[in-house]
Amino acid sequence: MTDVSRAVVTSVTTSRERALAGGHWLLAAAPDRKQARVDWAEKGAAWLRPGALFAPVVVPARVVHAAVGLSSPEECAGPLAEVLENGPLFFDPAGFGTDGAYTALLPVSVRRLHIPPGLVLPPARALLRVPAPEVRERVEGGPWWVVPLDGPGLLCPFDRVAVLAQLGRDRLRAERGEGGE
Repeated sequence: MTDVSRAVVTSVTTSRERALAGGHWLLAAAPDRKQARVDWAEKGAAWLRPGALFAPVVVPARVVHAAVGLSSPEECAGPLAEVLENGPLFFDPAGFGTDGAYTALLPVSVRRLHIPPGLVLPPARALLRVPAPEVRERVEGGPWWVVPLDGPGLLCPFDRVAVLAQLGRDRLRAERGEGGE
């Protein structure tokens, strides 16, 4: 094996390794890292406190589904990964009552921007229930990754999330025959 091929082989990382690294990165947002690890292992989700690492932006499921033209998180996964440039996004069936909600992880700098209607930016230090990195399929009552975290600090572009929400809102208004919401 040449030095070049050895260097190439040693620099390849698997999706599992990236998910593991992303999970360690997310744990830095946990008020109690040990408890968060236990909760991820036992419950599939843990409470994290975003603010320093990322900002969560929550979008009602009906808005996302209208934008994508599909009716479930499973159907939306591929199109959302493409639109959000593989930025991390999870679905929580407990968000917005029975509607459910998608939560995109964005850079903290989003807090300085105008947040358009259709997006909810929770308070900076509010607790957020985040699925374990390996939870990538629907689980009873808990959140799961629709577009999994692909590594530390790899986040959704704000402009893509804002356009997605605006498109969904526009389509919902059109369906109702309304000019405004």
